[in-house]
Amino acid sequence: MESETNMKKLILIQNDYPSTGKSTIARCFSRYLGQYGVSHQMKTLVDDASADDHEHHIDSTRLTRRSFMETLEESPITILEVSTGMGEFFHKFYQNHQLETALEKADFTLSVVLPVTSEGDSFDSVIESAEVFSDHAEYLIAHLITSSYEDDDKVWDRSYAARVMDMFEAVELYIPEVGFQVDMVLRSEHKELAEVLMGKMPAEDLGKDFVKWHNRVMGQIDSARQYLFGEAFKPTTQPKLEEKKTRLKARAA
Repeated sequence: MESETNMKKLILIQNDYPSTGKSTIARCFSRYLGQYGVSHQMKTLVDDASADDHEHHIDSTRLTRRSFMETLEESPITILEVSTGMGEFFHKFYQNHQLETALEKADFTLSVVLPVTSEGDSFDSVIESAEVFSDHAEYLIAHLITSSYEDDDKVWDRSYAARVMDMFEAVELYIPEVGFQVDMVLRSEHKELAEVLMGKMPAEDLGKDFVKWHNRVMGQIDSARQYLFGEAFKPTTQPKLEEKKTRLKARAA
């Protein structure tokens, strides 16, 4: 019972290939957990945070094994986005400081989320991560679905990276792009997607297209909830979205 209570989760989101949706996915995970009132924190590993002392940033130039573990201990669930270009640094940090052992001793389990696009070069980080974390992590491939991706959805299936992930029984998520209509609504409201996802504005306030996108993403996350968050997922509230679905099903019955 004690070990179950103390189980914690590190969710690592990384891919050095640009524009794979790392920040969007991190914020969507945070929004999902927020809907359930699950205690968590979101951090971003950056090259140098001295010019931007943001509470969500971890400065790689000051990072030590002790400071890293102390940061993780601040919350039962940590979503850590490794900014573009910092993947190799974190891999070396993980290996040189034997974080595998440190995480195990501190009762942390590790989920590695690897966002990919239809570009084959975005698969490189998948192979590199598998070599570093091996079978000491659970893997999720987050496909950023664009029109070009849908036109050639066999690119991933034919890749060596996909075969590697099959060996680790990776779960696959499909994250749709926001789309032109939602982008236009955000512009008209003078809001950024990141700002909306981190705020408390109901999805309905941004129109039906945003609601559709939001619900699809939240549904993808929900399908992998246990794999992503494990025993650290301890909800304290019920999201309104699911309450509405329940009422609709009741009426249909």
